[in-house]
Amino acid sequence: MAAAIEIADAEGLDAVSMSRVAKAGFTPMSLYRHVGGKEELLLHMQDVAVGPPHAELDPAPGAGWRECVERWAWATVRHMRAHPWILQTVPMLGPPATPNQLSWLEYGLRALRPTPLAEPEKLYVILMLNAHTFGDLTFHEAETADTPESAYETLFTRFLDPARFPALLEAFAEGAFAEGPDPAEDRDAQFRFGLDRILDGVARLIGTRAG
Repeated sequence: MAAAIEIADAEGLDAVSMSRVAKAGFTPMSLYRHVGGKEELLLHMQDVAVGPPHAELDPAPGAGWRECVERWAWATVRHMRAHPWILQTVPMLGPPATPNQLSWLEYGLRALRPTPLAEPEKLYVILMLNAHTFGDLTFHEAETADTPESAYETLFTRFLDPARFPALLEAFAEGAFAEGPDPAEDRDAQFRFGLDRILDGVARLIGTRAG
C-alpha cells in the first residue's frame, strides 16, 4: 500500500495502476494475491492513508464538547490535505467503508457525548463537518489546478457585466478573490471561518436544550 499511496500523493490517483504498483516490488500475480483488482486496491489505500485517529483526540479531562470537536475537525482536514486524492475515493456523505473511517466517526461522536443532542443530531453534526472538510479539499484542489490569479482579474474586469453581476464584482473589488501572502494561512482561515459558523449553530441548538 505504501508504494501505491506514494504514487497517488506525488502524481494523483489516475497514475495508480496495478501494473505500476507491481513494479514497486511485486509481480502482477503476487499483487493479485493480495488485492482482487484496482477497486480493492483503492479501498485499502484509502484505509491506510486515512489511518487511525491519534490518541490526542481522546477528550481531555475538563475539555468542553466544542474544544474536542474542533480538535477532531482540524485533525481530519489536515489528514485529508496530506492525501487529497482521497476525495476521489470517499463518498462525501456515504457510510464509512473501512475500519479507520469507522474509528474517525467514533471519535467525532465521542466528542459530542457530553451534549444533550439526540444521537441522530450528533451524526448530523459530524456529517456537516465532513462536508466542510470535503469542501476545503474540492475548492483548493480546483484552485491549484486552475489558471493564475491574473485570470480572475481578466474575467472580472473585462467579461462580467456590472449590471448583471454587481455583487460578484463588488466582492472582487473588495479583495474577496485575492490571494494573501501565505496561501496556507489563508486556507486555514477559510476553514476556521466555516468551522466556527457550524459550531456556533450547534452551540445555539445545545443552548436551547440545556436545563
